[in-house]
Amino acid sequence: MEEQNIALRFEVRPGDEKTVEDMIRSTGFFRDDEIEVATDLVKQRLAEGPSCGYEFVFAEIDNKPVAYTCYGSIPCSLVSFDLYWIVTHNHFRFKGLGSLVLKETEKRVGEAGGHFVYIETSSKELYKPTQQFYLKNGYEQKALFEDFYEIGDGKIVYAKKLAQS
Repeated sequence: MEEQNIALRFEVRPGDEKTVEDMIRSTGFFRDDEIEVATDLVKQRLAEGPSCGYEFVFAEIDNKPVAYTCYGSIPCSLVSFDLYWIVTHNHFRFKGLGSLVLKETEKRVGEAGGHFVYIETSSKELYKPTQQFYLKNGYEQKALFEDFYEIGDGKIVYAKKLAQS
């Protein structure tokens, strides 16, 4: 990773909903309804705090968020967590920031008693780099639901068992 002033932040702040929206829009990967879901999770965290169940990791360069994850424990599971969102602003892709926030998320999941992280993504060709990113970071494809999001767009589920101390 390039030498820059990179810091991690775990608290959601007012204005992060717009920052998250800008990050997601910059990728060109997501529909408006998907972006609305992501920003709603930020708003919910701001309104309810930790009790909402959504946790965040932000990577900032010079105090500007450029990558983030949103994750949480899966209801009715004692050991499994979902990674709901992982996004790096398009201008900062391929600099190791996605791996940085993913590794920190996995660390925090482990500290919270989690043993498994689950991620879902699209099977579209556009998402091949995303799929490769998960594989490169030690995730295994566990399921494929064809035509899930729309005809020709399946859902791929990846999972990773975390090393426990």
